[in-house]
Amino acid sequence: MAGTGLAGGYDMLKRRMIGLVGAFAACVFSAPLRAADKVNIAYIGGTADVGFYIADAKGYLKQEDVEAKFIVFDSSARMVAPLATGDIDVGSGAINAATYNAFERGITMRAVADKARNKGDYSYQALVVRKDLWESGAVRSLRDLKGRKFVTTANGGNESAVIEESLRKVGLSSADLDMSLLSMPQQVAAYASGALDASILPEPFLSAAIKQGTVVSLTPMSKLRDDDVSGVIVYGDAFIKNRPEVARKVMRAYIRGLRDYVDALKDSRLAGPGAEDVVDIIARYSTVKDKDVLRSIVPHYVDPDGTVGAESLRRDWEYFKETKLIKGDVTVDQIIDDSFVAAALKDLGPYKPKP
Repeated sequence: MAGTGLAGGYDMLKRRMIGLVGAFAACVFSAPLRAADKVNIAYIGGTADVGFYIADAKGYLKQEDVEAKFIVFDSSARMVAPLATGDIDVGSGAINAATYNAFERGITMRAVADKARNKGDYSYQALVVRKDLWESGAVRSLRDLKGRKFVTTANGGNESAVIEESLRKVGLSSADLDMSLLSMPQQVAAYASGALDASILPEPFLSAAIKQGTVVSLTPMSKLRDDDVSGVIVYGDAFIKNRPEVARKVMRAYIRGLRDYVDALKDSRLAGPGAEDVVDIIARYSTVKDKDVLRSIVPHYVDPDGTVGAESLRRDWEYFKETKLIKGDVTVDQIIDDSFVAAALKDLGPYKPKP
């Protein structure tokens, strides 16, 4: 009797335990999965946004539980207002005079990572002149640009700062040129019609105009200013303050994308390890769909650790301040926030090139 009672008690305990385990499992597996963090990323669609293209295509953002929505803009200037309101979390553009003036008015955002540079042989921008001016010998140096029609895409940008800096070295200034504004596609057309003498063209417009036979590259941008920063990644202040952990996740994924891109660089082309994957991804995400063009153009450089090039931005700032394009007292240090790169590098470690 006693033995039967013990056995019966054991069986009852066993059944209760099985019931509790089953109930726990039912609760766990019926609970909804946590939704991914949604992030709105604004970009222009050029080749320089490759860090985000790779991060999305290779699943780096997904691995961080980030669901990215990419929104195309026709200029970085149009990103300012939605970044300030929080409608956009991340922007891919440039730091120019308008950025500092917006910051002064309380429309704040921060440069958090590198995007594109002209460095050494990886100078994806160049100072070009109309081909007939080169062939006739009329323009062979910066000094020969005096009185010539020269355009930039916007007032108060990096191009303006670099050309002014370069002209001063030969005793000129932008006041000695016939300056105006034109978009990149308009510049290519203006060279063909003979209405433009010189400008700074980036890839792929640079290669297209050279192939068209209307321009000659006078000098790479990196010869005018080496390690010149032409683009950065920007976080809106609302994103930084309200979702800092998500902002760190995005940065980890972005830097992983940058490193795959830098690994693919070789001999001034996309010809290194994994280059074909990178070419495929750029063709899929960017406005440049021709893979042969992507293989032939000079690609931009970017710091594989994502560090913002503060020295280049300071040189631009000095030009903006001197020419009174900046109205207030906002400095470069106020614009840069390197904490997200620092956090990502703590997790990822420093960049190591693929063998």
